[in-house]
Amino acid sequence: MVLRSLFIGSALLLIAACSEGKITEVKDDSANVEVDGQLLYTNNCASCHGLDGALGNSGSKDLSQSKFSEQEVLKILKEGKGTMPPFEYLLTTDKEREAVMEFVMSLRKQQKK
Repeated sequence: MVLRSLFIGSALLLIAACSEGKITEVKDDSANVEVDGQLLYTNNCASCHGLDGALGNSGSKDLSQSKFSEQEVLKILKEGKGTMPPFEYLLTTDKEREAVMEFVMSLRKQQKK
């Protein structure tokens, strides 16, 4: 019993010594997280545009033939266009929107092969 008390006391002392000070700031590591643009596209866009971008469901445009610039694609993702709703609430960070935009741009290259 004495040994158990001594062990618990030592453990508490060690924990107290290691936790000296306060944590005043939490670092946001989301900048270092990889974002899978293809997965986001598949989950949010493929139902209308198709996996290859050419489905055309619900009047959606053929992304493999699109001539929009990267900035225009980012704006459309955020604000929507025509029958496409804005995705700023589903793709909540610039990093997510940029990953989807990069995947959308890659659909054009796949069609040219």
